[in-house]
Amino acid sequence: MTSILSGLITAALVVLLPRAVGATWTEVGAVIGRVSPGSLALLAIVWIAGLWAHSFVLAASLPGLTKRRGLTLSLTGSAVANVLPLGGAAGTALNFTMVRRWGFSSSSFGGFLAVTTLLNVASKLGVIALALGLVPILHSGSAFGSASLLFLPVPIVVAGGIWILADERAAVAVGRLLDKVVRTRLEERLPALRRLILRLIRSGWQPMTVGMLAYLALQLALLWFCFQALHVPLGVPVLFTALAVERLLTLVPITPGSAGVVEVGTTAALVALGGDPAGVAAGMLLFRGFTYLMEIPVGGVMLAVWSWLGRRRTGPERLEALAG
Repeated sequence: MTSILSGLITAALVVLLPRAVGATWTEVGAVIGRVSPGSLALLAIVWIAGLWAHSFVLAASLPGLTKRRGLTLSLTGSAVANVLPLGGAAGTALNFTMVRRWGFSSSSFGGFLAVTTLLNVASKLGVIALALGLVPILHSGSAFGSASLLFLPVPIVVAGGIWILADERAAVAVGRLLDKVVRTRLEERLPALRRLILRLIRSGWQPMTVGMLAYLALQLALLWFCFQALHVPLGVPVLFTALAVERLLTLVPITPGSAGVVEVGTTAALVALGGDPAGVAAGMLLFRGFTYLMEIPVGGVMLAVWSWLGRRRTGPERLEALAG
């Protein structure tokens, strides 16, 4: 039932996208029709380059993990998360199975999951915080007021996270508070998790930093190229603000991969900043076609290959066990 409801919400949001911003599907389709095969190839290259940059972050978060396997984890986990309601948990379970088959321990995966989650959230909040700081410089006062209301919780969350990482007493205090609410053992586990995260970050902060910055830069480049391919000129400051809104909305797990929510919300933000409704709707659909939709078939193929290789390798081992 949840899957059906989530799918209906996603479909409704996407179908109503043009109307929500004052356009029609005929107008949006006409803009999308401007994309040439060469432009699509260029967009695919930028998209893959961004994923490869992010694999440096994943490899540094799990010492011994290759970048090729990191890319496999990223795409297969995203493929599952993008098709199931609250699919992040299913994607994590799949990644755990893959990592264990590659010979890593459960505790190593726990550290990997904690660090990558922290870095992904921190990178999104960092983009949002930077956009918030630039709003009064780059945009109008009315836009600043709207953005302030939208991004207001961000500095609070960032400050809280930094406080917990910087001071173990803060981790103990927050864990104790959460224990009273959800009745877990976070007063013990949160400080231990903090120490594990800090150890991994100290050993791999350079590739993590370079990989994450390169990934974000390539995401912005992909967004810019999408609008260029459609001949819809938008300045980098406007697109950076759109990227910040997109990053914020991906934190809202109402639908799988926040599909529909991201498209409608980010398109509305671009229209509010002066963009043409049909043009910005087409640009966001093209961008999400790569960052959301393409991950499903590509990740699905990689998952099928991984499963086939796993069966191929374990087959002889089972025969030996039966013979023994």
